[in-house]
Amino acid sequence: MSQQTQLLISVKRNGVAYEYKTMTANILLRILIQWISAGSLLCSTSRSDIKNCKIVETGHEVLVNCSGMTFDDLPKGFPNNVSIIDLTRNSITSIGNMSFPILPELHTLSMYNNKITHLEEGSLKSLPSLTKLDLGKNKLNLTSQALPPGLFENVPLKLLFLTDMDIRESNWCFAEDTFAQLHELEELAIDSPLNPHFGVGFSNMTNLQSLTVRFCQNGSLNESALDVFTKVNLTKLQIYACNKGKIDGKLVAKFPGLDILDIRNAVNNDLAERLINLKNYSNRSMTRISFIANFIIGAGHQCNMLSVFATRHLVTMCVSEVFLASNRITIIAKGALTKEPFSLCLHSLDLSHNMILDEYPLLQTLNMYPNLNSFTFAQTDQDFKLMNVKYPFFNSHSVFQSSDEKMVLPRGNPEQCVFSASSVLKSKGQNSHMDAAVKDPIPTQLPFPQNLSSLYFAPVLTPFDNFLDTLNFSGTQGWKTLVFANCSVQANDVRIMGLENLQELHISGNGFTEPPKALLKSFRNLNVLSLNHITVGFNLIIHNMKGIFANLQHLEKLHLLNNGLTDLPPDVENIPNISMIDVSYNLIHQLSVDTRQRLDIVSQQRNLSVNLRGNPLLCGCAYLDFIVWLTETDVRFVESSHYMCRNDGGQMVNMTDIANASLNLWRECISVVCLSFAVCLLFLFFLVLSLSSHIARNVHLLKRWSVKRLGFNFHRYFTYDVLVYYSTKDDYQWVLNAFTQEIEISRDLTLCIPERDFEPGVYTCAEVLDAINNSWKTVIILTEAFLEDELCYFRLSSAVDACENMKSDRFIILYTNAILRHPMPPIINQLLNKDNMLSLESTYQEELWEQLYNRIVSKD
Repeated sequence: MSQQTQLLISVKRNGVAYEYKTMTANILLRILIQWISAGSLLCSTSRSDIKNCKIVETGHEVLVNCSGMTFDDLPKGFPNNVSIIDLTRNSITSIGNMSFPILPELHTLSMYNNKITHLEEGSLKSLPSLTKLDLGKNKLNLTSQALPPGLFENVPLKLLFLTDMDIRESNWCFAEDTFAQLHELEELAIDSPLNPHFGVGFSNMTNLQSLTVRFCQNGSLNESALDVFTKVNLTKLQIYACNKGKIDGKLVAKFPGLDILDIRNAVNNDLAERLINLKNYSNRSMTRISFIANFIIGAGHQCNMLSVFATRHLVTMCVSEVFLASNRITIIAKGALTKEPFSLCLHSLDLSHNMILDEYPLLQTLNMYPNLNSFTFAQTDQDFKLMNVKYPFFNSHSVFQSSDEKMVLPRGNPEQCVFSASSVLKSKGQNSHMDAAVKDPIPTQLPFPQNLSSLYFAPVLTPFDNFLDTLNFSGTQGWKTLVFANCSVQANDVRIMGLENLQELHISGNGFTEPPKALLKSFRNLNVLSLNHITVGFNLIIHNMKGIFANLQHLEKLHLLNNGLTDLPPDVENIPNISMIDVSYNLIHQLSVDTRQRLDIVSQQRNLSVNLRGNPLLCGCAYLDFIVWLTETDVRFVESSHYMCRNDGGQMVNMTDIANASLNLWRECISVVCLSFAVCLLFLFFLVLSLSSHIARNVHLLKRWSVKRLGFNFHRYFTYDVLVYYSTKDDYQWVLNAFTQEIEISRDLTLCIPERDFEPGVYTCAEVLDAINNSWKTVIILTEAFLEDELCYFRLSSAVDACENMKSDRFIILYTNAILRHPMPPIINQLLNKDNMLSLESTYQEELWEQLYNRIVSKD
């Protein structure tokens, strides 16, 4: 007899069986109602939990992206068919039992960068298809307290990330029983304690192929630390030591079956020692070897040669990809990397961020690798300052990427000197070997491997030589895009042979000594040409458009950014197949009537686009015909929503809708006529209004009159005592340091320095105008650079033109004697008088600052 039956009989004997049954029914009903209410509340809460998350459906995949939503607990309401959940960058602290609903199709879960301290045993049981789990960058100490036994039971994980943890202790023990349940695991990334012991729990990972260990301890990862993994068929080993740990050189010798070996940021082991320890891999084939940032910290600028002795084992191997970045290599010995079979097998080589003194001869050695398809070399000033850069393996996106998508190293600074090429198609065949003897930089003969599809060469020590003779490239038939930027080269009109199939050419930050007619004949199949920020000789191009572009029959897009243009170059629209002319970030106020007529004729024959973004367009009443033309022409204006123009009031207006802007401008111009007519009819009525308006518009003149005539203190009426105006091409640091010390600190005057006090970025005419009006005096530093800086001159002239009753006594001119050889611009002549000029060179410095101070405080 059951316990419930015995209890019921006992109750019957006391004559209260009926009451007991009634009470039991009421309790059950109350519990049922509570469950229904709780379920209803749970569903309601669930819907609101992920309402701000982004749900994306692509094919058979459903992604719920809740990244950066500040959740402090696991959200509710995931759709039943979700396959990927992104919970990165939240504040979740723990995962309880059955926190997840049953999600039968979920295969990828990332909780990277939260505050999780532990997971309970049953927290993953409702995820029967989970194969990828990222718990990196949390507060899990990887012990059984944080990862209890049974956590991974019946969970078919194949990839598990447990790195970048915020663990305060250095000595702790792994949750062996927990890891013992990962029978199907193929890839593991895990943090290591100071004295790691990977015990028998890890030996059950019989399918493990990839192991990443993050050893961020001030100690050594000894030879036997990873012995348990020698029993599995490990093909990929990655170790990251955070510029703290030492990696025993003999450790990797125990894994003879590796296909990928990557060791980063290890201290007290230089690259030579790392390469010598490849002895057990001699005559082997591997996909990738990466030794990144392996050097002895504190060794300083010692000569780190990549010698033949150090690479004697590497060159016997057949390796597809080699990364030797950030190892402070200064010299690569002849033959160190060019022997067979290594040179025949190599497909990708990265020598970036070292301290190599002979940068350019590296280009000549590329032909020694007939099957090379990717070469990357970038050095910056920071590399020669011995900066200890870290190169971690994973970030918040890693778990969502395939192995092919993960970059081994990030690219460098795009603003430095860059020579890069890429191709869509790879040419077949092999080039013959060449002697690796070092020649002069950029020789006239420059052979490349025919399979080379990606070249990124960014030197830092010295600029490229000026191109004076014909260049012959070979092996470049498959190149489609070539970039040559910011190298300060001045080229003769030379031919470049071997780039006939090039489709895109981007030249910027360089110049020409002659019209580049022969040069551009070298690229007869170009579709896209960029001639941006041409430092020298741009006028030679725009005055010879027909001759230069006559042979570019396939050119469709021409970019002429940042060249100081004030109108479209003549005949640019007559390039046979041109469809887009980009003149962004020049000095165009409006397109001339002649240019508009030319564009209209061409646009009737074919589709034509023009990009005027970033130009100082004017949209006052005097330019009404230009604004109206923009709305009526068949020419298409690219990125027109970003166009800015200055109206008659000196304000910058966003021309988000050109048609609407023209209508508003027409109304403005007509309203001025109507207002004038009304003022004539009602002169007496508007007299007071006109007078008040005049005072409001000239409030700065009123303040200046009050200081001069009534003797008021100018500190009280002006935001700044002095505006210092100069060309950005001059030495900004001298301006900042000298004026700050001598005027602002020593003489207690308030300065306005554009680079310091204006909004970050390229400052506008409106900012200059506002600074002049809010300063008692304006000091102009007049140098040759100032006279050559058209943008600087434009801002000043625009500001002065916009000010009423501008007098020279508001300005002080500090000039160098070199400017006396040049004619003065009209705006400077307007501001000059005998009392407001000081020479920077003919006066002793102390006298100069005293005289300058006296001129500033003077009220005459």
